Amino acid sequence: MDEDMEIKRLKSLLFNPSRVISHVHVFGEDGSGRSEIVRQILSNAEDEDWVCAFGDFLYADGSLRLLLESLATDLGFKTKGDRAEDFICNVYEEVKWPDEKNKNLIIFLDNAQAIVNYPPAPLQCFLDSHKAIDVLKVRFVTSAPSSLNQYHIHLSHLPVIEFHVLTPSVETIKRLISRTNSSISPQFLHIAVNVLMMFCNSPNTLLAIITDAWNNYVEKSNKEKFDPSLAKECLNRASGNKLGNDVKVQKSNEMEHSFESMPLAMRYLLIAAYCASNNPSQTDGRYFAKNHGRDKRSERKELRAEENRQMKEFAPKAAELQRIVCIYKTLLMLNECSASGFDVKNVIASLDAMGLVSVTNRSNLDIPKIKCLISLESALKIAGSLKLELRNYLEFAN
Repeated sequence: MDEDMEIKRLKSLLFNPSRVISHVHVFGEDGSGRSEIVRQILSNAEDEDWVCAFGDFLYADGSLRLLLESLATDLGFKTKGDRAEDFICNVYEEVKWPDEKNKNLIIFLDNAQAIVNYPPAPLQCFLDSHKAIDVLKVRFVTSAPSSLNQYHIHLSHLPVIEFHVLTPSVETIKRLISRTNSSISPQFLHIAVNVLMMFCNSPNTLLAIITDAWNNYVEKSNKEKFDPSLAKECLNRASGNKLGNDVKVQKSNEMEHSFESMPLAMRYLLIAAYCASNNPSQTDGRYFAKNHGRDKRSERKELRAEENRQMKEFAPKAAELQRIVCIYKTLLMLNECSASGFDVKNVIASLDAMGLVSVTNRSNLDIPKIKCLISLESALKIAGSLKLELRNYLEFAN
């Protein structure tokens, strides 16, 4: 399907003049760029009759009062309290409308998965209160990884139109980044996207990395001729801050055949996911206590493990993300390494997009579960690049 046509369809839906459409929910994987697409459409709106306000359910952290205050600040006025009725009245009276006869407002609320933290009754009142003012047209736009009714059963009565955004292609990501920051050189953008797409396919994250790298490149380059080596050096430094340390920026064909090109944090997290998926949870204390793995298992333990291995169902099991993160931190500590300054969710999303793990239990984002899909052979190669003896951390090293 033509991606530009899909964006145009979403745009026409957001700015539809009908009062019947009061809520549009945009959903898609974390790497789909759903929120960035909505922001760009609203920020570059050609229809001047609409006023747009931006908020974030996750930022307000369950406080409707804080959410209303942030929206009021974005609209240029101050509001007090957590009464949705007072907020809507203030919107009607205080906002500088382009046309006093057509008071049209779009409220974009990101991270709608966080609505589970809000009390149901005030939230319903907030989403319905604008209906009391006939001359005011309010359209809510929300964004989340999944359908809205999966997060809040009390909102099932709302007339919500849902729009699914697919994970964008390389060319689409280039266009999105170019539209947001037109100063980035096409040559630099081409190299950046093709190199970084192996590690991350989230347009928001890629935009932040590439913008930082481009600013660094502009400072260091002589501006006479494009320097690919300097571009890769700047990308290496910028991506390390977001995705973990030791990102090796190489040609894409080299990266496809070497796990060593993966960021350090990504490799450790993948090994942690493999251990969590292939070990019973009750064995974590035995295998991931400090100093474990520095002594080899005895022959008798090896024989017992082999007997148990033969009776084991070898399919990997999904493990809770919190458990994987604990194993990850323990592996770092045991090997005296550090990989700070990266976003675990972004790394997991990248591994999911690469087909190395799968994310299950999506209906309950408070307890996501991750299943590692790599083979033992691949896990051994990754562990070898980290100088880890993987069999010392597995119940069944089949």
